[in-house]
Amino acid sequence: MSISSDKVPFRQKLAYGAGGPVDILGVWVMVSIAYPLFNMELKMSPMSVSITLMSLRLWDGIADPVMGYISDNTQSRWGRRRPYIFVGAILAALTYPLIWWFPKGLSENEMITWVVGFGILFYTCFTIWAMPFQSLLMEMTPDYNERTRVAEIRGYMQSLASLIVGFSWWLALRPIFADPITGEASTANGMRYISIGISVLILILGVLPSIFVKERYYELQLSLKKEKTSIFSSLGATLSNKPFLILASFTVFFLLGTSIYDSYGRYVGTYYVLGGDWERSSEFVIYGTFIYMVCSLMMIPVFRKLSEKIGKVKCLAISMTLVLFSNTTTWLTFNPEYPYLMLVNTIFIGCGYAGLWLMIPSMQADIVDYDELQTGTRREGSFASIFSWVLKLSFCVGFLISGPLLEYTGFDSKLEGQQSEAVLTNMRLGFLIVPIVSLILALIFLRFFSITPEKAKEMREKLEAIRGTV
Repeated sequence: MSISSDKVPFRQKLAYGAGGPVDILGVWVMVSIAYPLFNMELKMSPMSVSITLMSLRLWDGIADPVMGYISDNTQSRWGRRRPYIFVGAILAALTYPLIWWFPKGLSENEMITWVVGFGILFYTCFTIWAMPFQSLLMEMTPDYNERTRVAEIRGYMQSLASLIVGFSWWLALRPIFADPITGEASTANGMRYISIGISVLILILGVLPSIFVKERYYELQLSLKKEKTSIFSSLGATLSNKPFLILASFTVFFLLGTSIYDSYGRYVGTYYVLGGDWERSSEFVIYGTFIYMVCSLMMIPVFRKLSEKIGKVKCLAISMTLVLFSNTTTWLTFNPEYPYLMLVNTIFIGCGYAGLWLMIPSMQADIVDYDELQTGTRREGSFASIFSWVLKLSFCVGFLISGPLLEYTGFDSKLEGQQSEAVLTNMRLGFLIVPIVSLILALIFLRFFSITPEKAKEMREKLEAIRGTV
């Protein structure tokens, strides 16, 4: 096959990349704003916030694999991914604001019921879009490096979307969104209107991949040359794939560490460094978001080019090392006397995440080739669904741990900026130790990932000898 035939037209790369922000906004705004909204403002216990987030991720554990299986086995005149992407974007846009428009004065249990109930409704609709969308990347090209180039465009779009995630807390606290009765800044009231803007973006950007991106493998009928298997057989085969298990294990520990860093770090920054000042803390989130975005945008093309020279695994290891270095310096950089020093960590986080979120999706596509060689079938939806659930569950396990860990330190949100020195010291120790241990374990797992550039080339040659080129 010629090199030119492997290339994905730029218009398709751009259309696929446009869906990247939807993936970010649908999941990470909720994760980012949960503790500032439900704990800091509404005074729900950290444990209750953790339970709320975990409940939604447990639902994903059911919905994601089912949707991945349905997408893999769909046959229609429009393909097996694109119809769901189109319909899912519309449904997700319609249901997203419902999470945030809860009545005022709800009890803690009533609040949990509202958010979990409408959260399940939204994430069911979101899964209809997300699983086919994530599967689509794995079948846009058979080329080892071109897959990374497709992920590169998506990475640019997602980095820009991180601005919305980072701005959400600060924007929700603007006077225009103040509580109409008390006149005080209100994250809860602000998120009602921000959610409407996010739903518009989900609608507009979410449908573009369904219109402009082709399903390369489906159009050549490769996906139809297989017997239909049960969902349990499909999941069993996925979970027996060694490279997939290694990458998933790496992701579990990586996200566990980074989620604790993000959620727990918000508290250390707000209460230890900034004395409990929410407004100033939200401003620092904005500064950090800008730095993260700039560093990420700068490093995405660097890691893409580097991966073509040294391979994806080595790039991923370099990225992880940058993130690990950021974590190891927090005892020094989170300093009340020099609050802006916190932003130094964001530089390394932005650089490291650029490589991480570029390499991981591209490596998933290589894993699907490995699986096809072993089983004779292509099951992008199954791999996308399990990995998506692992990703979201791992992140929320970090948040689940953060809640009890905060309570264990003695932190009390009702005291606001008057936490004791012992509590603040305990918070800093947890912030330092837990993420470092988790990230080191992630690096250990990465050493066992076996799909090198040479291995990928060998797999492609064997596959094309068996079923022809695509």
